[in-house]
Amino acid sequence: MTTEPDDHTRHTVLVVYASAAGSTAEIAEFIGNRMRDSGLQVQVASVADGPDPANYDAAVLGSAVHNRALLPEFNAYIRQYGPTLRRRPTWLFSVGMAPGLRGPLGYPLKHVTPPAITQVRNQLHPCGFQQFAGVFARPDELGTRVVVRLLGARFGDQRDWPAIGAWTDAITTRIDTELLSTRFPAARGEP
Repeated sequence: MTTEPDDHTRHTVLVVYASAAGSTAEIAEFIGNRMRDSGLQVQVASVADGPDPANYDAAVLGSAVHNRALLPEFNAYIRQYGPTLRRRPTWLFSVGMAPGLRGPLGYPLKHVTPPAITQVRNQLHPCGFQQFAGVFARPDELGTRVVVRLLGARFGDQRDWPAIGAWTDAITTRIDTELLSTRFPAARGEP
């Protein structure tokens, strides 16, 4: 007698990322490991490896943000695989300075999504999008340090692992409850 695998083991998820200094890659690995711990089959890969999302039931994509834009290699991946990604449940995250901003100058900018990210969101129509703070090295130039401090940013590791975990758990729940039974509804809502 064969046993039917539970719903989780049937779902495959691609977590693909573009990272400049490793912070985004570490977040992608964290997401992948947390999903695996929940029973999903997950591959975590760099966009440089060019994994084809057609081979997966769902995708989570992340990029570092530099100068209010996603990394060029991430944009190239989206151009190549955008049509495929639009046909499956996809989530998007970015890693940058904005979520870590504080104070009277930085706080208003904390919740502003840069136009370059909005463009990718409009292209992919992801099920959800989340901005995370990253790791910010102290710049060598005094002028840059002053501007960063005026914006209310702190140097060092600003990643909020509990928030990343909660976002990942919400995605895992959506995949588990919706993907197999309904092949994912056309109307997508934020997790």
